Amino acid sequence: MKNTEIIKKMNEYLEENESDIALKVVEESNGYEDIECFFNDLLHYGCVSWMIWSLIRYTDTHKFFDDNYYEIEEMRLELQEEWCLEKLPDDDYKNYFAWLSFEETARKIADYIGIEL
Repeated sequence: MKNTEIIKKMNEYLEENESDIALKVVEESNGYEDIECFFNDLLHYGCVSWMIWSLIRYTDTHKFFDDNYYEIEEMRLELQEEWCLEKLPDDDYKNYFAWLSFEETARKIADYIGIEL
């Protein structure tokens, strides 16, 4: 799929969904020459791979969590209800949910666009 088609679908997604996290995912993906590759890499290797520059340092992930708390909390509850999230992290809660929410939002956008992983 061409970048222009992907960008068009991402913009449609943003219009249909009020999500600050989705906007951050789209902004991050726009820095890549191959946007489909961005989604594949992110959803295979995750934020822990350090590919998301805005979420590398703990200070960044904690700020992201605080800024997007209500959206992240809604997602956490949804994942718990679907049994996708059975246990809470033992380590840095804010870092874990900042990364999880970014990755889960990217998965939703990729599904919407039709990117095969």
